[in-house]
Amino acid sequence: MNFLRKAAPAEVPQSSCSSTGPFDGFLDHPLLQPYAIYYNQETLKAAGIVIFVTFCVYIISKSIRKRKRASYLREATKRARETRDNKDHTNCFNHFSSTSHTHSTFSSLTAASIATSTTLDPRDVVSSLSSRTANLCSYRNDGGINATAEELYADGFRQASRQFKKPPAATALLRNVPISVKDCIGVRGCLQTGGLAVRTLEEHRSEVDSTLVATLRSQGAIPIVRGNVSQCMMLPESANNVWGETLNPWDKTRTPGGSSGGEGALVATGCVPLAVGSDVGGSIRIPASFCGIAGFKPSPGRISKKGCMAPRKDNRHGPGIVIPSTPGPLARTVDDCALFCEAVWTEEHFKKDKNVVAKVFDKKTYKKEDKLKLAYFKTDGWFHPCEAALRALEETVDKLRHEGHDVEEIKFPGNGAETYALYVALAAAEGDMRCFHEGLEGEDLIPPYKILKMASSLPNFLRPLVATLMNDRRSRLVSAGRSGGISAYDYWQRMADLNAMRSAWEEKATALGVDGFLHVALPLPALKCGTSGDLTGAFSYTLLANLLLWPAGTVPVTTITRDEQHYDMDFIPDSQWDHWARKAQEQMKESEGLPMSVAVMTPLWRDEECLRIMKEIERVAGFSKKPQDYLD
Repeated sequence: MNFLRKAAPAEVPQSSCSSTGPFDGFLDHPLLQPYAIYYNQETLKAAGIVIFVTFCVYIISKSIRKRKRASYLREATKRARETRDNKDHTNCFNHFSSTSHTHSTFSSLTAASIATSTTLDPRDVVSSLSSRTANLCSYRNDGGINATAEELYADGFRQASRQFKKPPAATALLRNVPISVKDCIGVRGCLQTGGLAVRTLEEHRSEVDSTLVATLRSQGAIPIVRGNVSQCMMLPESANNVWGETLNPWDKTRTPGGSSGGEGALVATGCVPLAVGSDVGGSIRIPASFCGIAGFKPSPGRISKKGCMAPRKDNRHGPGIVIPSTPGPLARTVDDCALFCEAVWTEEHFKKDKNVVAKVFDKKTYKKEDKLKLAYFKTDGWFHPCEAALRALEETVDKLRHEGHDVEEIKFPGNGAETYALYVALAAAEGDMRCFHEGLEGEDLIPPYKILKMASSLPNFLRPLVATLMNDRRSRLVSAGRSGGISAYDYWQRMADLNAMRSAWEEKATALGVDGFLHVALPLPALKCGTSGDLTGAFSYTLLANLLLWPAGTVPVTTITRDEQHYDMDFIPDSQWDHWARKAQEQMKESEGLPMSVAVMTPLWRDEECLRIMKEIERVAGFSKKPQDYLD
């Protein structure tokens, strides 16, 4: 036990007291005085040096590992792009031989018109639209919009050749229709990146089609391209470190939305008549609105997600149980969206996934001509719509009333602040964006996530102070989350809030006796690239249907006029005179000609009713404009 023997003060070497090293006087600190008699200065000095060196080695080695990981991921993405670039599509591009149709003819065809044609050669259709996509929307064209992730032109042409020799059954609803499939939905031989560099490794290449794509192929559809997405698929724009940034064909300084932005851009430019996206917070409806096309989010559980990836570590995405993502269509017409649903909701699809609701498409409901009873609200009380968005809604309501439909204005049940705060609390319950970082596996978040990252990582003891100093709306973002995650009790309380919200909306629909609800699709037009992180509050309108689990869709109805290029502070509530309002003013500058849409949502499982309302809005609005740069 000699090592515990107290050292007599007289035995302490004088040289240690006169030392001028970094640990001189270390034991003189009052807190360490009781322990000073057990050790001499030299022992503690050596221990301090060891601790300091160990800490430095740890920091340096961590930095080296991070740099090596970043370099490894850069090489992986480089190889993925090279694999894509080295594919030979020559046979597809050079095939076009039609004497009765031009390239511009094919770009204007709907999915329904292609599927029902008895004269179109599927090889010509695929060749023409593949060439158009490569020229206008791919990475190949410096002046293009970079809407593509992977390109399947050669694969699509081979499938078209097989279908030319042996046509699909007469009952195939999507016969010979070229389609785009979102990057996260499994297609045989393709990567599923979700905008993550780590998912470009070959081990993530799909060996078989997802259940949804297999069903679409059985109906005659031909995948020819994969649309780009946002990193982690939780931003309303489409940019990542793998495939780059996608631009809006209406204005290349703006985003086509996200996370299904590649699909929205491909449909808007006439490169494909139909695209397959997914929606967990507006990821179908936001691109549809920004790109001036139709988009539909079905009820969760009506379309299989087998073979679809989640952009999280090992595809483990717990919040997906509470707020599930839903695959769905984007198209130039509502009829094509309905055709997609009819083609997917089949017995074959139900047999492949027992978790899918076995409910075939109700064509009778979709085709009904009865007068509609609808309710609409102008604002959710959280983010006031711009003048053009309100005009789009009001003109649509007037046209529906003119056709004899009963459309009643109501006050938004609850408040959009509750919608926004509840979605953030549930989707980011783990705190610090932990699941994002785990899924990235060493890759950095892209800049648009900066504000969300700061809000999620803010120390909890500072949150009340920061929330007090900020305006009411942005303080909600700070207050909704907790660094380190919310407690189990708080999570249960948020779940109780969610159940109460769902009950309130169902009771409202029942009390009013309405077929559905209308509202502005979004309060602003397509945002400028890279700015979505500054305006997350503007997307409360799309988050609502995801929280309620209701089917929802958007339909373009008009474009912004020259005198609507403003966000007038005099017409918004005083509580919204803040940073977001100033950012909204910037977004409205030079916005003339951008499309504006109206949104529809109906109670759970009333998907066909939602599509019927969308179809009627499409008919009365008569919107037919396209991006000027892509008019044929």
